[in-house]
Amino acid sequence: MLKTIYGEMILKKGSILYHTSDDLFEYKNNLIKPMLFCTFHPSDFMGDNYKYINFVKIKKDISLLFMIDYIGRTHIFSSLNQILDHPSKNLAKLNFDFLKKMVKELKKEHFNGWFSSIENKSPVEIALINNKDIYEIIETKEIKKNWNNGHYSENNNNIIILKKWGKYKICTIEKPVILNINKKYEEIIKAYKEYEIKSKFLSEHTFQVILDNANINYIS
Repeated sequence: MLKTIYGEMILKKGSILYHTSDDLFEYKNNLIKPMLFCTFHPSDFMGDNYKYINFVKIKKDISLLFMIDYIGRTHIFSSLNQILDHPSKNLAKLNFDFLKKMVKELKKEHFNGWFSSIENKSPVEIALINNKDIYEIIETKEIKKNWNNGHYSENNNNIIILKKWGKYKICTIEKPVILNINKKYEEIIKAYKEYEIKSKFLSEHTFQVILDNANINYIS
């Protein structure tokens, strides 16, 4: 049902994601930690106080629920609360019992996790079902913020300085994702890309970069 209503993102074996933490990473089993939240780039994390960045390597091709409702300009609205109702809406992902229920729903359709937005804003995330068959932590380092968001030049407001992504690579550039998603997203994604061009802030957001070379199949 979820695969029909929404669709899937297939992330390829060997893809590298990022997980930030305040302490050195310590694996916790799924009875303690049902899901591991990751991003394609550390700039998508909604905080600047994390000390460590963990490099998460995907061990096999995985299927992720394309958990997006719609997109307004650059804001991406999650379908999380439509799938399992919860008064906290998108913040419900932080609730342990809610996550356990969500894992159960994902496993019914053989998903390995979800792809969606963070708090219904522009950044996106992957929530992996916590299973060592899916991922491994290959490296942990102190995080170094060496990226800069796009902005207007201080000397001339008509000149745009595009975002610099720094040393952390977005894995989908070398390993494009496959999107097998409902046809209802075709116009939504078209409008999203058109707004990017209109804004002139090209490749400002991770999802824009992902779409640049994604293989998209729209299904009825």
